[in-house]
Amino acid sequence: MAENSSNSLIGPFQGTSPALLEKRMKKLGRPIGAKLARGLAGQAEQNIRQRLQNGGKKMPPFRHLDGKEVNALLSYLKAHVGAPESQGKPVLVMQSVSRVGEHLVKGTCQICHDATGPGVGRMGMMRGIIPSLASFPWEQSMQSIVWQVELGSRMMMMGGQRMPAYPYITAEESAAAYLYLLQYPPYY
Repeated sequence: MAENSSNSLIGPFQGTSPALLEKRMKKLGRPIGAKLARGLAGQAEQNIRQRLQNGGKKMPPFRHLDGKEVNALLSYLKAHVGAPESQGKPVLVMQSVSRVGEHLVKGTCQICHDATGPGVGRMGMMRGIIPSLASFPWEQSMQSIVWQVELGSRMMMMGGQRMPAYPYITAEESAAAYLYLLQYPPYY
C-alpha cells in the first residue's frame, strides 16, 4: 500500500478501536469510559463499512466484496494501525482465481476503464481513448496486459497521458484479471 494512501486510513481505523479511542481521548485531557469508547468505535466501523459499500468523493464503491472479505479487510487495516483488538490470527479468505480477478477489475481497473465499449487499438489510444475492459481479451494477450500493469503502458495518449505502473499488483493477479474478463465479459 502506498504511504500517502495508507496515511489517510490511519485516523479512521484508529477510530474503530475502543482501546485506541480511550488512549487518544485521555492524552487530549478528555478521558472517556469504556462503554462510550465501544459505542464510538462501533459507529466508526459502521461508517467505514458504508463507505466500502457506497464509495466516497475520491473512492469507488466496493460492492463486490462479500461479508467475509470485508471482515478480512477491516481486520488487516485494524492490525495496520496497531489496534490491540486485532492482535492474534489474521482473518484469511480463500479465493478462486476468478474472484481475485474480479476484485482487481472492479476495485482498480474500472476506475479508468469503462466496462464495455469498442476496442480502440493503437490508433484509438494515440487519440486519447482509453480501451474498454471488454476489449482486452480480444485485442491483447495476457502477457501484454501483465506487462502493462507492471510497467505502465508504453503508449503515449493524446495530451501526454499514459497508464501508470502498478508495481504492487503481482503478475498472477494481473493474469487473474485477464482470465476473469475472458470468462465473464462485462456487459453491465
